[in-house]
Amino acid sequence: MNQKLYAILRYIKYKWKRLLVVALIIGPGLITAFADNDAAGVSAYSVSAATFGYRILIITIPMTILLALTQEIGARIGIVADKGLADLIREQYGVRISIAMFVLLFIVNFTVVVLDLAGVKSALALFGLPTILLPIIVGLLFLFIVRVQYKTTERFFLITIGFYLVYMVSAILSKPDWGMAVRSMILPEGPFSPKFIYTAIAVVGTTITAWGQFFINSTVKDKHLTVEHLKYNRWEVYTGAFLTDLFSFFMMVAVIATLFVHGVQITGAAEASIAIKPFAGNLAGLLFGMGLFVAGLFGCIIVPLSTSYAFSEFFGYPGSLNEDFHKSRLFYTILLIQLALGTIIVLFPAVTLFSITVIGNFFNGAVLPIIFFFLYRFVNNEKIMGKHRNTRLQNWLLVGGGVFITAASLLSIAGQVLGW
Repeated sequence: MNQKLYAILRYIKYKWKRLLVVALIIGPGLITAFADNDAAGVSAYSVSAATFGYRILIITIPMTILLALTQEIGARIGIVADKGLADLIREQYGVRISIAMFVLLFIVNFTVVVLDLAGVKSALALFGLPTILLPIIVGLLFLFIVRVQYKTTERFFLITIGFYLVYMVSAILSKPDWGMAVRSMILPEGPFSPKFIYTAIAVVGTTITAWGQFFINSTVKDKHLTVEHLKYNRWEVYTGAFLTDLFSFFMMVAVIATLFVHGVQITGAAEASIAIKPFAGNLAGLLFGMGLFVAGLFGCIIVPLSTSYAFSEFFGYPGSLNEDFHKSRLFYTILLIQLALGTIIVLFPAVTLFSITVIGNFFNGAVLPIIFFFLYRFVNNEKIMGKHRNTRLQNWLLVGGGVFITAASLLSIAGQVLGW
């Protein structure tokens, strides 16, 4: 009897330790994945779904696989090398490449920051709130980021993730053809025109982001994860990729079942939240608008943070959410500059930025092969990764994803230029 009790206690102790480890590592994978569903992302999903209907869902499965793959590689590099992606680029390729990569990343990221801030502005208007609240909200968010350490910031973002459930409810209220939605992920109906490919690349670009690779790479360092946490971190990343694209699926289905089937065209998520009301009810529209507000808040902090991390690593300056403003002055200043400039731009009454959402996200998708190149080089470097290098399958998927996105980007650009 004592032996059985002892065995039970040992088993409980073992499981408890594993739960503690899981609790310790949760954060970077989930937060980075869900931040891909920012206001720019919600807008891209809405526009593409309203334009192409169920056939746009064909990208869901390959997009999820590629997101899980690239985020896991980025996290693994950060954990094993104990260096950020930008650190490694500077060390391996020098200052000139670092400057070029930072300028490219800043342009791509700032476009997304502006779109996210515009999303918050649009959400405020949806609920009849004055636009002047935008700089107040942004200022409070900045002070929150500066005043608290990484653990508190992480808890805030993990709690915020729960609000994405509103998109699942919106989809259910829209009463879609679930059978058609599921079939379209494998066997879609309709042609794959250059315009469709162009939009698909934009959707991929808002899900698998350049900034996401830098962010997850840096946050595993801030969280002080070690090689012993690799297995748990891998499953957290995979879970985050699956859940974020599941909610992306719900967003698109809600728009398809209401706007696409009735021939309603939109230029952004704010219009979608209004337009779905006559077809799915006021509650569905309200929830869609709430999701837009939360997604905007999420993105307008996470995306500029990734730029700040990259700046600190590219140029060798201190930068961490675990340090105060005095110790990481440039890190927080870069964050503030992005938020301030973005807020000033979107406060102009005549500025309506969601019409360029697809263009911005397409650019984000088109630069992914460059990021994939660095991931491939570093993750297969024995001096950096040791026994934790990529498998042959992972390399095939990474290279194949980069080649496909490059070819699709060139084809879609040609289609836009030639009017196909």
